[in-house]
Amino acid sequence: MSLEDLRRAIYEKARIEAEGIIKEAREKAKMIIKEAEERKKSVIMEERERILNEVEFEVRLAEARREAKLIIVKAKYEVVEELKKKVWELIKNMSEEDRLKSLEILLRDSVEVLKAMGVEPNDVIIRVNPRDRKLIELLLSRIGIRGVIVEDRLMSGGVIVMSGNGDISVDNSYETRLEACLRELLPKIFKG
Repeated sequence: MSLEDLRRAIYEKARIEAEGIIKEAREKAKMIIKEAEERKKSVIMEERERILNEVEFEVRLAEARREAKLIIVKAKYEVVEELKKKVWELIKNMSEEDRLKSLEILLRDSVEVLKAMGVEPNDVIIRVNPRDRKLIELLLSRIGIRGVIVEDRLMSGGVIVMSGNGDISVDNSYETRLEACLRELLPKIFKG
């Protein structure tokens, strides 16, 4: 074997070994890439699952908050309705003496407001519930005011006092007073 043959044999052997190393390196690289892609997919799937779980949790939390708010609103509404019911029971069961005192306060207040607006107290129209007519007549004679009494079956009590021409009116009916009271009290009661 000549030197040239020996060189060729060494070269061939080196080339075959190099090809084997390259082939093995390519296979390892393919495996590394495949493992990295699988790991990437796995990480993406895990992250996707985590995000979906977080979103689902946030959705459930938002729904729970909405439900809680609805329960609170419903409870507040029920409290207001129960309060109104109790007030109307008190008004309905008010003694004649207490009703007279209440009507006197409301009548005097209404007349004072009208006086402040330049209305002559003897030139007024007073709307009342029919059952309060006699009480109002008594109060007008006590206070010394002449006025026209108009019965209003839609009123539960209190008074609506108007100027003689009806231009100016002071509504001190129990309904209006209760609504005004609730508008003032409810924000304080239901803070937050």
